[in-house]
Amino acid sequence: MGDSYAEVIVHDEKDIRGKQLKLGLVVLTIALIAYGAMFQIMLFLLGVILIPVTIYTIKNRYREYEYLLVSDEFDITIIKNKQRRKKANSYSLNDLQCMAPVSSHRLDGFHSNPQLKVIDYSSGNPQHQIYSMIFSCEGAIQEVKVEPSDTMLREVKMRHSSIVFSD
Repeated sequence: MGDSYAEVIVHDEKDIRGKQLKLGLVVLTIALIAYGAMFQIMLFLLGVILIPVTIYTIKNRYREYEYLLVSDEFDITIIKNKQRRKKANSYSLNDLQCMAPVSSHRLDGFHSNPQLKVIDYSSGNPQHQIYSMIFSCEGAIQEVKVEPSDTMLREVKMRHSSIVFSD
């Protein structure tokens, strides 16, 4: 078989509370600095201390996941603020036990395992087609939630047709 290649970038939409946190921190910081400058120095200092916390929070809110499938290697990278890349995980498709939509009954046998570790690299949007990939690596079982493209799904299905389901 020839090498297969597929790449997908998914925006993380799960972080709604993070947007509220960002707005709240900005308002709180500005209010503490303004009120503290006029009336009380301790509140002003607290506002100044909150400035780097607010900047760090704002900088790390936007997140994307990049899936890269090359032959039998499935790599996941986290991209923060479209600038910093961090390799999250790398899986071998030889360790793939099952791949099916999140709501599929084919995953029920794996979900009953108390040692199953779930890692979510999907957008979190229920309108998107989210798949669970069950990997057995180093004696541990992991469920990895992803949003593969049709090309990626076809490539995985072509190599491992007996364990990839789309029901």
